[in-house]
Amino acid sequence: MPDKATDGTEVTAAGIARLAGVGRAAVSNWRRRHADFPKPVGGTETSPSFALADVEAWLRAQGKLAEVPPRERVWQQLAGHPEGPVTALVHTGCVLLLIHDRPTLWLDASAGSDERL
Repeated sequence: MPDKATDGTEVTAAGIARLAGVGRAAVSNWRRRHADFPKPVGGTETSPSFALADVEAWLRAQGKLAEVPPRERVWQQLAGHPEGPVTALVHTGCVLLLIHDRPTLWLDASAGSDERL
């Protein structure tokens, strides 16, 4: 798997609010008041999206990053997949089937590089 900094996962203002445990209005305020707040990387003017890794780094530096439950982390990765959540779910399902049906093949494949996998 690619690392978080380069995986292309994006998050909306609502997602940022969930990460920080605040409302969307707080995110809007941060964007206006903090020049170092991450810049949008996609979305629209009225609903921008931001690089998840950049947002997490900013929230962590500001002491605002809440503990993210694994369920939310999985959803962010699926929803923010560069090829869309359906493709992400298909890939995930394929890996789970491989792990279940051919565990030795999975062990061999997972021991290599992410590109090989």
